[in-house]
Amino acid sequence: TRAIAMLVGRFWMIIPAMAIAGSLAAKKTVPASAGTFPTTGGLFVGLVVGVIVIVGGLTFFPALALGPLVEHFAMTAGTLFSSN
Repeated sequence: TRAIAMLVGRFWMIIPAMAIAGSLAAKKTVPASAGTFPTTGGLFVGLVVGVIVIVGGLTFFPALALGPLVEHFAMTAGTLFSSN
């Protein structure tokens, strides 16, 4: 039935996530060295903000890029859109 499928689908992803979390929790922490990336500075904040802005911008890119193309093809087909 659908209920069983929903339950299996839910736990199908929860069980591996819990296994990964348990594996990471059991590991020992490694002290910071020259090769570790500091997460307390402005560079990390800038990178996180940059990634958020880029991914957010790419979300809207298809609509912004395809909108004028669709309008052009509609215009050549004889369909006009009024602005009022």
